[in-house]
Amino acid sequence: MGQLRLMVSVALALALWAKALAHAQVLTPGENPIYGSETVIDPAPVTMIPALPDEPPSRKAPRRVADLDKVTGYDDGAFQLKPSLEIGTVVTNNVNLSTTTRQSDVGLSLKPSLAFQSEWPRHNWRGNINAEWLNYLATPGANTLTGSAETQFRLDIRHTTFAEFAANAYVTSTSAGSSEVPNGAVGGRQDWTAGTSAALNHDFGPLQGQVKFGVKRQAYGNVSLSAGGTEINADRNYIEPLFSLRASWGSTAARLKPYVELTYDPRFHDQTVDRNGQKRNSQGVGAAFGVVLQDGPIWTGDFSANFIARSYDDPALKTAMAVGLTGSLTWSPTPLWNVVASSGVGLAESELAGVSATPTWTAGLNASYAVRDNVTLHSGGTATFSNTGSGIDTTLIASAGANWQLNPYLSLSGTLQSTWFNAATAGANYDEQRATVSMVVRP
Repeated sequence: MGQLRLMVSVALALALWAKALAHAQVLTPGENPIYGSETVIDPAPVTMIPALPDEPPSRKAPRRVADLDKVTGYDDGAFQLKPSLEIGTVVTNNVNLSTTTRQSDVGLSLKPSLAFQSEWPRHNWRGNINAEWLNYLATPGANTLTGSAETQFRLDIRHTTFAEFAANAYVTSTSAGSSEVPNGAVGGRQDWTAGTSAALNHDFGPLQGQVKFGVKRQAYGNVSLSAGGTEINADRNYIEPLFSLRASWGSTAARLKPYVELTYDPRFHDQTVDRNGQKRNSQGVGAAFGVVLQDGPIWTGDFSANFIARSYDDPALKTAMAVGLTGSLTWSPTPLWNVVASSGVGLAESELAGVSATPTWTAGLNASYAVRDNVTLHSGGTATFSNTGSGIDTTLIASAGANWQLNPYLSLSGTLQSTWFNAATAGANYDEQRATVSMVVRP
């Protein structure tokens, strides 16, 4: 009997020790429950192997900065919340973007943001909110307040059918001296854009179809003039409904999925006629022929050739048309490199007499390289071309900088940027160089 009791005691002790060991493998010492499962280690059995000498730095694969960000934020098992705050200093040699009276200034930049993502087994809800307040010490007229808010919700109806709902709002600032704002303006123009849409998607096998409805509201801000008075832009405000049909070919896991999309988007202005006595209501149509590329981690993107046209109620305004490429393409030849090419085409509203719209084309190329596990270099450039009716306005922007991730919760960054604006109107050209140093905090 004594031996039996001893054997039972030993077996019980071994069971308790095994349970404690398994618990130690699952939970990190000092785990903070506010971060939920993000501090959980894979409880799978671990095979112990002898430690090997460190490889030379040239052979070691640095961790991506994004991997360091995974432990930040809040995760309760249903939602992931990722707040951040960026605090920076801006130094510019042409704060008012002037062609003749250049003025240097120093400003303070604050950029709060919040991103969220659901972790439900079905359906999906995600979104983000961003804002930027830029305040200059000596030039209050150049201060800006911009921001954006976006959200998307996917509702899984059946195995081959799902609905998508989206809403967004943007606050943008257009600087004085650009083709959109008079040279004599005191500060820039602040514009508002808000929209919502609903789409129904169905998989017919090799063919996928989408029907989409939406509406957008565009409002332009007024601008104070240095000579006195105010430029009123209420005649430019409009509402734009949207209807589109899209068909794509290929399975969900296909590397290449070509598609065609047709859109109809009329615009209805708040005022019957604009400041020039012209009727600005218009009918817009568009066609896109593109391809979605999903070739693993190396190539991803969505590029299309677009044709857009807009005809106006006023016979004095000619039908505006534009052709170009729209979308982005990401190339990651190694885990260290990330190169993104982007482009776009659009027809912006114009306030000039006899000018129906402003065709605009954009193109950009940006690259980043992780030189260490927590240091990333980045550079890029964009070009914008706008046909104002009297010629082509060209804006070129080039930038370069670095990000240093001190730990998962704190990073430092610095960027140098140059802007060159060449206007079709004589004497309206300008250039600006600015440097930005900032700190990003992620709780």
